[in-house]
Amino acid sequence: MTTADVLAELRRTSLFAAATEQQLRPLADHAYTRRLAAGQILFTEGEPSEHLYVVRSGRIRIVVSSAHGDELTLSVLGPGDTFGELSVIDGRPRSATAEALDAVELVAVGAAEARQVLEREPALLLAVAAELAATVRRLTGSAGDLVFLDLPRRLAKLLLGEASPGADGRSRAAIGMSQSGLAARLGVTRQSLNRALTGLVRRGWIAPDGADVVLLDPAALRRFSES
Repeated sequence: MTTADVLAELRRTSLFAAATEQQLRPLADHAYTRRLAAGQILFTEGEPSEHLYVVRSGRIRIVVSSAHGDELTLSVLGPGDTFGELSVIDGRPRSATAEALDAVELVAVGAAEARQVLEREPALLLAVAAELAATVRRLTGSAGDLVFLDLPRRLAKLLLGEASPGADGRSRAAIGMSQSGLAARLGVTRQSLNRALTGLVRRGWIAPDGADVVLLDPAALRRFSES
């Protein structure tokens, strides 16, 4: 990947969209590409934080684990998303684990280089703060859902949030992960998730289709998730 390619990848993120080429060049000059296979771990919770990452292709799952091995997926990131901002701000160890859900290509930016740029460019530092604020808002909403919504409603809300028009014109949620992975994303067991999926299928609102879920009645799902 050339420096120009890296600059283009950085500029398409919300984090660096407003930055100039001159501001980003010190980052691009020291950046490199990382490729992961499906299921490969990029870093684990507690490891030293040395890089900020931009997802170029594929999807990354950010997950935390309990001492007993239970998992909770905090987010699933795709092309154009960034992660590892905390390593730039405080330099402390990783607060979660990052795992590739499928074949992934990343742009790795040195945390030390990024920190130096942010110290010189207050506007970019504000952009990082805005990105972290958005993450806090999303996690606050997810925490509220865990408390106030039962599993079937959380599942319906997740499917609606992931949905996009398919080639056949029907709304599809490209989950692209195992039931265990989806269960971890919702903070439940695979057995509980299976019961919730079966319930939505029986109502005629969704239909599994390989790695996707077809939303047969999005309006009913929305009413249900908000009830």
